[in-house]
Amino acid sequence: MMVTFKKLLMLFNKREKNKLLILLFMMVISALLETLGIGLIVPLVSIITNPDIIREQPIIAQIYELFKFQSTTSFMIFSVVVLLLVFVLKNFYILLYQYTQNRLILNQQVKLSERLFNEYLTKPYSFHLQRNTSELLRNVNREIPKVLQGIMMSGFQLITEGLVVLCILSLLLVTATTATITSSILLGGGVFLFFKVFRKKMIALGKEQQIASGMMIKWINQGLGASKEIKVSGKEKFFVNAYTKQSQISANNSRYIMMLEQTPRLFIETLLVAIVLITMLIIIFQDKNTTTQIVSTMALFAMAAFRLMPSINRIMAMITTIRYSQPALSVIYDDLFENKQELSNINPNPDITIVSNKTKKAFNDSIRLSDVSFRYPNQSECSVKDISLTIPIGSSVAFIGESGAGKTTLVDIILGLFKPEKGSVLIDGRNLYDQQTLWQQKIGYIPQSIFLSDDTIRSNVAFGSDIELIDDKEVLRALEQAQLKEFVEELPDKLETSIGERGVRLSGGQRQRIGIARALYHNPEIIFMDEATSALDNETEKEIMNSIYSLKGEKTLIIIAHRLTTIENCDIVFKINKGKLVAIDNRIGRSAM
Repeated sequence: MMVTFKKLLMLFNKREKNKLLILLFMMVISALLETLGIGLIVPLVSIITNPDIIREQPIIAQIYELFKFQSTTSFMIFSVVVLLLVFVLKNFYILLYQYTQNRLILNQQVKLSERLFNEYLTKPYSFHLQRNTSELLRNVNREIPKVLQGIMMSGFQLITEGLVVLCILSLLLVTATTATITSSILLGGGVFLFFKVFRKKMIALGKEQQIASGMMIKWINQGLGASKEIKVSGKEKFFVNAYTKQSQISANNSRYIMMLEQTPRLFIETLLVAIVLITMLIIIFQDKNTTTQIVSTMALFAMAAFRLMPSINRIMAMITTIRYSQPALSVIYDDLFENKQELSNINPNPDITIVSNKTKKAFNDSIRLSDVSFRYPNQSECSVKDISLTIPIGSSVAFIGESGAGKTTLVDIILGLFKPEKGSVLIDGRNLYDQQTLWQQKIGYIPQSIFLSDDTIRSNVAFGSDIELIDDKEVLRALEQAQLKEFVEELPDKLETSIGERGVRLSGGQRQRIGIARALYHNPEIIFMDEATSALDNETEKEIMNSIYSLKGEKTLIIIAHRLTTIENCDIVFKINKGKLVAIDNRIGRSAM
């Protein structure tokens, strides 16, 4: 439990921890008010059963004289009103405390979700190659609420109810020592045995549920994402069955958890009834007690049992929830704090003095690779081996080779997505990773498979930009360069046309041209094309490539392609085979290799 507590505290900054201390103080006040409300039951019952106590008890007698009551009846009415006011104020305070607690925890849930999502987006590309998207989606959407509500909120309720139980037991201990000690031993022993039996099962269920949740998201994503292929191949039943299997596992786990959540209430209810009856027998058979003392003490124990029963039920339910949610905390903690080796691809001391200037080109000389080698995590062979080459800024170059030759990996290194295991990548003579942010701001990247969001053409071209900051003139310029402006202007809603999820309302070629327009929208200095025209017909490809090649000199073009027609106007062609640079076709006067 202490390990869980330490991991949980790591998720809060200093200011947030101070707020937790304030909540802790409010918990103590809440517990004291609960005890005060129950403690006032004893004198009230004593007064009702024996009015002579008003004059026999010094403190009660002083209150009676101070307010100059004329009769015991009026004093009794006063006592009832005071007790009622105490309960009203206590409940109002508890409501305020609950609001404060929920506000803190739910705000922290938003912050932690933002923090984890940001952590995933800023992780190096190699991290995303090793992790499943469904798993990351589950962590942000489901595991964070489990941590904050299942552990944090349950923890607060556990402490609050624990303090209430402690204060009430202290009051009972003063009133009836023997009976209270006996009751506490029986109650504590019963609770301990319950959790001894079910503890491991709770944690195991939490882990199983975590896996099942991720798999459910995975099968939904795959089924809906490949709906066309599934319909053509008639594989609907396979995906439905795969999802249903995980859904059934999740339902079974939930059934067990619901049963475990109900079991403590029934167990404690039976145990407390037995304890109250035993306590009554102990009080009755103690000869020193008068009838008034017996009645008032039994009333106190009855009221205490009435208040303790829900408290102990909540304590046991909260412990069950915390145990069940522990695997979620482990996953979140590991991704935020333990998996920092994934950041090895990012330079720890970037040059933050570099400032982008839109009116001046940031890079003017060359991109130079020297003896670059790279291997993917958990692989023995290098995907790129000892490659050295130079790309002059303003030139157009192509990388060719068979599938799996290492072309895309090499380009990913130049993009700054991978850091080489050996060798260096210099941009204008400076290490790429010392100016990585500026370098990537100046890149327009066109992949083979374009991601399109369920939004308008405008928003997809200016992807990642706030709607009020989008420049329609630049959008239209980019669309024109991508040979799509005429098509868009013929649409009824023009730039406001919604293209559907993943661009389902566009043809394959139109989707690819949206991706090209997106890369050109920010007017980049370097354009990377990774099989970007492979989905286009020959004529459209020729038109787009002519438009792209017209930018030669103004922009640096780096192209991965299989079609030789795509690269016929390139200045330099690099041939890659089995991770090695095997040939250079220099078409601007440099010697061939």
